[in-house]
Amino acid sequence: MSRLFLLALLPLILAESENEIGEIVLTPHGMGKDHTERVVLPVSNGHIPPLPCVLLNAGAHEHGQTFTKGNFHYMCNNGTAEVVACVAEDQSVIQLGRTFVKNGIRHKCNVNGDSVTYEQESMCFENGIHYNVGDSFRNGSFKLTCGKDGVAIEGCYLQNEATGILAPGESRIVGKYRHECEKVAEGKVRYTVKVVGCVKDDRVFNVGQVFTDKHIRYQCQLDGTLNVMGCVDEGGLFIELGKDLLVNGMVHRCYKIDRTTFFHKFACDSDRLDVCIANSIVPRFKRTVS
Repeated sequence: MSRLFLLALLPLILAESENEIGEIVLTPHGMGKDHTERVVLPVSNGHIPPLPCVLLNAGAHEHGQTFTKGNFHYMCNNGTAEVVACVAEDQSVIQLGRTFVKNGIRHKCNVNGDSVTYEQESMCFENGIHYNVGDSFRNGSFKLTCGKDGVAIEGCYLQNEATGILAPGESRIVGKYRHECEKVAEGKVRYTVKVVGCVKDDRVFNVGQVFTDKHIRYQCQLDGTLNVMGCVDEGGLFIELGKDLLVNGMVHRCYKIDRTTFFHKFACDSDRLDVCIANSIVPRFKRTVS
């Protein structure tokens, strides 16, 4: 946020002759001769001494004296308070016509004709560089913009592209890769690049593709994850995940514990599956597809 202070370099006193025998009354600019902050100067033999500066709510200051009021530093020049510098809230001094940057704030002390303006404006500091409010710049994979409240993430740059940008929450498929600019929290964005499809043991599978690896049958999902469909024995018999089969005296089991899928096959003399399972040395797990 910027703030602007404007001061006209005008005389800040009112001088008038109280009488012809030697008295001058000085008051703050615009005030009458009876104002409580008036200063009365005697005049000797018609000689008028250098005049002090009288400012409203700032007292009187002798000719040549310097003083500070608000965001300006003055020097009294024969009754006229002239601005010689600007002063920030932390008492940093900015010379006339200069710009000063401190703690992410730009301070300006500009002279325009007979007036002096003091302006302070927020800036952003990133990787050793100051940016003005409204400036956009790149930091790694992210497009950032300097705002009044700090740096905001505007989007993600596509990998290996100079101009392609994704807005937060947007994804785009380029060739065999999906680029995602994911919003993970307020003010936080994550950029990821994933192969379109699924990857297992350095092999890439298309979305929807079904394949078998070490007796486990998978299907590639749209989000790149693998869905376990079930198990397959050496002869190609399919057992749905969480199911048990008794075929020709052989029990086939396909079950999942936590994130691991198991295929178990063993012989049984009974023609009842429940008896085979009960007598099995392999404990029976709750048959739940996760």
